[in-house]
Parts: sequence; C-alpha cells; structure tokens
Amino acid sequence: MLDQISIRIINAEEVPVAQEFLFRMVKDLYNFDRHPVYHKDIINMEEIYINKKRNSIMGAFTQDGSLIGTIAVKQFDNRFMVLKGMYRGELTAEVGRCYLNEDYRKKGLGSLLLDNLIKFCRENGYEKLYLHTHKHLPGGFDFWRKKGFIVTVEEDNIEKNVHMEREIPQY
Repeated sequence: MLDQISIRIINAEEVPVAQEFLFRMVKDLYNFDRHPVYHKDIINMEEIYINKKRNSIMGAFTQDGSLIGTIAVKQFDNRFMVLKGMYRGELTAEVGRCYLNEDYRKKGLGSLLLDNLIKFCRENGYEKLYLHTHKHLPGGFDFWRKKGFIVTVEEDNIEKNVHMEREIPQY
C-alpha cells in the first residue's frame, strides 16, 4: 500500500487543498473550528511553511492525487513559557500538523512522513526535533514515543500539553 503513496513538499498551488485537509483533521480530532491563534500556521501556510527555507510542510498523496497525510516543520520559536530557554531556535525544529486520514493510520504512513521530515531537517542544519502533543489523540503520543521522542514537560493545563523532543541522527 505504501508503495503507491508519494511523499513530497506541498507547493503554493496545493495550499487550498492542504488547508482543507488540515481544518477537517482539526475538526475531527479536536472538534474545533478555525481559530486565528491556534491555526495561524494553517491560515498563513504559504508564508510560514513554503516561503521560509528552513520550514516545510509535506504531504502524503495517493496515486489519484488525494492528500491523505501531512507533517510540518518550522524553526522553534520559543512561544511556550514553560519551555523558555530550553531550546536554541536555530538548531531546534518544531514538528507539527502530523495528521493522517483515518483509513491510513497504523500502516506505516506516519513513519514514512517522519523519515522524510528528518531528512529535510538534517539537510537544513537542525540537530533536535521538538513537538507537543496530547495523550487523548488517537495513537499520537504512543507513536512519538516509539519514534524516540522523550517527554520533557507535561502541563496540567486545559489542553494537557505534553512536550517532547529527540535528537536528529547526523549520518
């Protein structure tokens, strides 16, 4: 099945399709509509992920061109008070927007997306990956742990943010 999926960087012409996919995933997973604070990166996808050299958003596409998964990376911006001073932005990449169509979960697609993202990060001089997730997401927290991410901070806030990191192998 994965041999019929292509992973590639989403381009400017594909932004509307990617935004539609991402907002559908946000609604399905969080029951949350567009929010200018939480979804600034989706709303301004071209500016944040496409026009900045060290940032990217990748998509998993079926042979008929359907977008079935995404993963994004951007330079860590130190926006969480609980993490102040823990990471150097120029060396730390923030992983986000890793969403898979429900029919493609637990089939290796997330690993394929992450492998491509790690290659991109290595080529762009990052040494560490950071992400935040939530334990209530289907498969998310366990997936990241299996991929070598360790918990650095668990917040006791409304969202129950779990902050995680891992080194990028430099081979």
